[in-house]
Amino acid sequence: MGMPVDRRQVEDWLVARIATARGIGPEEVDVDESFIANGLSSVSSVALVGDLAKELGVPLPDTLTWEFPTIAALAAHVAGASTSPHDD
Repeated sequence: MGMPVDRRQVEDWLVARIATARGIGPEEVDVDESFIANGLSSVSSVALVGDLAKELGVPLPDTLTWEFPTIAALAAHVAGASTSPHDD
């Protein structure tokens, strides 16, 4: 899937994007709360995943925020998914 992705960098990127969208400081975004609790709608969640895919240069399913409903879970998944055991 490409170069390894650092979980913390993905988490920080997501926090920054959500904080900017909501007009709050990054320290006010809780990585263990759901995307909904962090102020995202279904539409904005899909857009966020699309932006993350572009940022990382990898395809990501639109449903990721439903499968991994917190920033921490999504970042861990994306970091783990960056080096698939099925890649030869």
